[in-house]
Amino acid sequence: YGGGIGAVEHHSDSSEIYYMATPGLTVVTPATVADAYALLRRSIASPDPVVFLEPKRLYWRKEELGLPVDTGPLGSAVVRRPGSHATVVAYGPAVSTALEAAEAAAELGWDLEVVDLRTLMPLDDATVCASVRRTGRAVVVHEAHGFSGPGAEIAARITERCFYHLEAPVRRVTGFDVPYPPPLLESHYLPGVDRILDAVASLEWEAVPA
Repeated sequence: YGGGIGAVEHHSDSSEIYYMATPGLTVVTPATVADAYALLRRSIASPDPVVFLEPKRLYWRKEELGLPVDTGPLGSAVVRRPGSHATVVAYGPAVSTALEAAEAAAELGWDLEVVDLRTLMPLDDATVCASVRRTGRAVVVHEAHGFSGPGAEIAARITERCFYHLEAPVRRVTGFDVPYPPPLLESHYLPGVDRILDAVASLEWEAVPA
């Protein structure tokens, strides 16, 4: 699933919201080579039905691993980059984009924490909320469309659980609410570093962090 490789439009959709809306399913999407291996083995061993979503962009990634690899149980998120000014929540192919944005943000004075969800159902509220309570601000990033997309549920859960810790409304950076475009236009559709930085800049800062 997912775009970023110039595939035909209907092959690049992000369909995770369909499965997230089906009670009883575990929904997994890796962002790294190690997680692709480890979470797939966990999914096969699970006694429950699992939908394992493979980001097509990950097929182009290569990494040396010492097998076996176990990166943690299903339903556990991980902090990919620690930070103190705002939390960027992402999953699947959007994680690498979020990490790029965090590096660019550091040059502007923002120290962004990046949380990789890894599993969309069940959602690791504890890890996400612990991060947001530390930073006080949150941006959710994903390739799927914005309206009724996964970010809407994630933002709602953050708001419900972290309301008194938030310094600004939770922002979303998503695909647009249109059918997935042809390959030549997908760079305009997919969330990018600039759009993430724009969202971070809108988090009601009194001044640019030192």
